[in-house]
Amino acid sequence: MKKLTQLFTLALLLILVSCGKEKNNSENTEINNYLNDITSLENIEKTPIKTITSLAKESASKIISLKKSNMKESLEKASNFTKALVIVGNHTVVKITNLKDCKQSGSWATCMPMGEGYIKKGKLNHKKDYLNNIIGLPDNQERILYLFN
Repeated sequence: MKKLTQLFTLALLLILVSCGKEKNNSENTEINNYLNDITSLENIEKTPIKTITSLAKESASKIISLKKSNMKESLEKASNFTKALVIVGNHTVVKITNLKDCKQSGSWATCMPMGEGYIKKGKLNHKKDYLNNIIGLPDNQERILYLFN
């Protein structure tokens, strides 16, 4: 009877672990869809930036709060990851598309990479430009860099 209880407990544990992996894999697949094609955000009818923020928080390998003082170092760290996403508040999302194609920014005191994403002003407005031109000037807004492997 004791072995049967242990076997049942082991089977239950394996089922729970498997369910957790399936959920995580589906979240990773969903965030990867947006990271591979940022324009697919347009397909989310309600709260697209909130949706991608939630997925990014759950799936990112590393999360960095961006400030002028750590921007250069953060972008250097981003080169060690396959994909990077910057989200500003609840209104801007930018996928960094090319870390090597960058333009010096006096405001951010570093070379800012090329990105593509959206600024929400009533509706989503598509932008493809250097990161500083999309995320704005350094200020007290929350800017988060999500890094993915």
